[in-house]
Amino acid sequence: MNLATMDYFIALAEERSFTRAAERLCVTQQTLSAHIAGLERELSVKLVNRTVPLTLTYAGEEFLRYARRFQAERRALEQEFADLAGDVQGVLAVGIASTRGRLMMPDAIAAFGRERPGVGIELYEAENADLVELLREGTVDMMVGTVPRSASGLVVRPLRTERVVLLVSDELLAERYGDEAQAVVNQVEATRSLAPLASLPFLLLGQGDEPGDLSRAMLERAGIRPVARVKSKNSETLVELASRGVGACFVPVELAHAMIERDGATHLRTVSLGPNVVIPIHVAWRASEHVWSVIEAFAALLDELFGERAL
Repeated sequence: MNLATMDYFIALAEERSFTRAAERLCVTQQTLSAHIAGLERELSVKLVNRTVPLTLTYAGEEFLRYARRFQAERRALEQEFADLAGDVQGVLAVGIASTRGRLMMPDAIAAFGRERPGVGIELYEAENADLVELLREGTVDMMVGTVPRSASGLVVRPLRTERVVLLVSDELLAERYGDEAQAVVNQVEATRSLAPLASLPFLLLGQGDEPGDLSRAMLERAGIRPVARVKSKNSETLVELASRGVGACFVPVELAHAMIERDGATHLRTVSLGPNVVIPIHVAWRASEHVWSVIEAFAALLDELFGERAL
């Protein structure tokens, strides 16, 4: 068994396909299959069910945990010795939600490329809970998202808070409330309760998404059982639907403003839900005796560009 074999198995486990894993690894399917078969013989267990899609056996799931742990330790070793050698090169794996990444990463990566031209960035886009798991298992070096400050084994630094607003088109408000539309919006903003908007159709994010969970809690407090016209994992899709009058959605105010400015969607209304309807955003990485200097440098840049002081 060697480190390459572990890399091969991780790729296969993540892709769930010999074809896709081989393409990702830039090897032939025959080479990949031979490595996996040799690994199974060495361990005297079956690791994968060669079905479509491919699945892991119980032994395969257990081996995957060990392989990821070894891969993370190897990355840490390479990073520490790169720092000792003064060699500022390598690939920084960053986990971030896709919508947040769209708003933050272009500026951050461009600026970091000027500071550290020898460092590449590999983005992993996923929902918040998945990002925390990717960080713990060592797939990513750091993440940007919501992480409990008390999370064991992680260094968690506050970055900023994102204020959540309700985005709805003027046409939908006029359709539901007529001449009273502005008065209804004023009542919501004054009372910070969604109760006056109970008759609106809503566009909701999935479970585990911070704005989605926050919006469901607010609707419940207002005694609203929402008519979920659309459910999606993509905030930008929901904004596009809101622009077409399909329903109202809850999004970070930065995304709302960016989409309105980009599309010239002046018919979209951002309804304030109050200063306390916010999502805390952190930068986090695994706690270790040695933290790769590139991680700390990228965290410092994010704070400079997007931290509370930069707003």
